[in-house]
Parts: sequence; structure tokens; C-alpha cells
Amino acid sequence: MKIIINRNELIHNLSDLSLVIKDNSIRPVISGAKLEVKEEKIRFTGTTMETTIKSYLDGEILEEGIVVFKIGLVLEYIKLLEQDTIEIRTAENKLFIHNAEFSVLDNDEYPKLNILGGNLLLNIKADTLMKAFDKVMFSSSITPENLAINTIRINLEDNKIYLITTDSYRLTHYFLENKTQFNKEISIPLEGAIILSKLFRGSKETLNFFIDGSQLRVKTEKLIFSIRLVDLEFPNYNAILNSMNFTKTIEMNLKDFKSSLKKVLTIAKRNQETKNGAYFDFNGNKLKISVSSGNAKTMQKLETIKEGDNFKASLNVKFIEDFLNHIEKNIIIKATNASSMFIFKEMDNDNYTYILMPLALRD
Repeated sequence: MKIIINRNELIHNLSDLSLVIKDNSIRPVISGAKLEVKEEKIRFTGTTMETTIKSYLDGEILEEGIVVFKIGLVLEYIKLLEQDTIEIRTAENKLFIHNAEFSVLDNDEYPKLNILGGNLLLNIKADTLMKAFDKVMFSSSITPENLAINTIRINLEDNKIYLITTDSYRLTHYFLENKTQFNKEISIPLEGAIILSKLFRGSKETLNFFIDGSQLRVKTEKLIFSIRLVDLEFPNYNAILNSMNFTKTIEMNLKDFKSSLKKVLTIAKRNQETKNGAYFDFNGNKLKISVSSGNAKTMQKLETIKEGDNFKASLNVKFIEDFLNHIEKNIIIKATNASSMFIFKEMDNDNYTYILMPLALRD
């Protein structure tokens, strides 16, 4: 095999593959990237068998061939080169790049992967979807012990896309309009959603989503990303959304609220008994947030616009801050009492809802 390829494009491509490829002691060959040069195409593949990236690069093909190699040292070396284009070749079971040679893996053992099929689910601008992912990913369960909620749930229904996440303590629901080919609900593993976000953040490309059994495939002109979906029952989020009753509504300035919460969180996160928890006292058009931990305590006071009776509650400050970091206008909080769900929304934005369960009330 022998090719000449653009150095910067190769760096970008190998960096993308490294998002998927992991060390595998059971099947060492998939710890490497596969470079395949044939039929006038230069193709790279990385896989865990559950998640796969196949990408295509332009370049000058001088000789066809296949090689499987570990990315880490190769990528580190290529980044140190100064040439705009570099030559890559194989000979005598070695990979040669510029003036360096690298050991290779047995390409005959690399698995046969078919990730080309599927039924078209939707087409969507990459940046639009990645921004939507950012709106909900923070409240997905971050541990795979409960795999059903270590996901982003996506509901495609009548040219609408609903994204839902939960970690059982809170729930985020985001909605956008986009043409869909048919109605479908799927659960994308959180790890896969994070990889997609890294691959396409800021991209102006159109992503083409295909479904093939338990596999989701995302295709662009020069890349295919395939991942196994989570086939476990997701919590009944519609029942939660349909039970959003409230008797009190509070509006606050976003900047002031965020500033106060940062001060409170500095102390709250050090409280071993109720980590990140603080006491919220809604009284008239005032809010007092108080917390203590060891030798430190603080009380922050804020102006509000409140409708409904006075009440008190204990809430997770970090969880509130997570939502505030994704909005730009005033925050609207709706609740009934200290033990009911709290509903957080951005002013004039009905597409974005955040539900948080309170902590046990402590005075």
C-alpha cells in the first residue's frame, strides 16, 4: 500500500477515530484503526463492535492495500511533522510514515463490518441537533448501571423531535421541529451522543439518520457513524409531563440567580450530609437561599416576582445551575409545595422544560 495524503486532514480523521477505538485485550485487533486503500478510495475504520466510525479521505493512491495500526503513537508523530502532505506506505509488515516505521496488527483478523444499510429516519443540520443534545445531555444518568437512562431518548413524531433525559432525580425535555420520515422512539447511549457531539459540533453538514434493526447509522458525505441502540424500557416521561400541576410561579433575573447560586454552591458542595443541597425560602417577592457546611455558611437574597402563597423547599443547587447554564432569558419556576416537583422554564420558551424533585426539607 502507498498513498500521499493531506497531513491536517489525516490528523483530524485519526482524532475522530480515537473517539471510538479502545484497548481490547480479548480482541486486540480492534484496538487499532484499519486503513483500506482499494477501488480508488481511502477508507479508515475504527470500532468497538458496538460503535463504529468509517471515514473517507481524499488523496493520491499509488498502491492499494490494507493495514491495521494503533493510533496513539502514529497520531502523536504526525502532529510533529511540518509537511502539508505526507506519504504512507506498508512493507514487510511495517507501516512507514515519513522517516518513521510502526508495527502493525494482523488485518486478516479485523472483523467484517456492514454498516451501509438501513431505512432513512430523518435529515437534520448537524449544528441544530448538537445544540439540542447540549440542552439535555447534562441530566442523563452518567453511570451505565442503569443502562435504560444512561441515554438520550428521542421521540420522532409527526415532523417533531422530542429529546428527553433523566437520572431519576430530574428530567429534561426539549422539542424542535424537523421533517421526519416516520414516527419512531429510540434510546441513544449517552456515550454515543457525546461522540456525535464531538464529531459534529459547529458543523454545517446535513446528518442523514438511518435505522437498521437495533443499529442507528448517521451518514455524511465522508463519514458513517454506527451505534447499537439501547433496547430497554425508558421511564414513562409523558406521565410526568402530563402531571405538571402547580400553584406558585416565580420569575427571577437569570444573571442574578446564577451569581447567587455560585456563591451558595461553593459551600453546599462541601456539606457531606446534603451535598449540593440548600434551603430556599420564597416569601413575598423575596427569595432567601441559605446553606451551611462546617465552619462556613451563607445566605443570598434575591428579588423575585411571585404568584401564589409563600413556601419553603430544599433543592439541589448544582442541578439548578446545570439548567441555568443552557438558557439566556429570565428563569421561571413553578411548584406547589416542598415535596412536589419543581418545573423550570426559560421565559418565552415553551420548547424547553426541566423538572427537578426536591430534597428532604431541612430548616
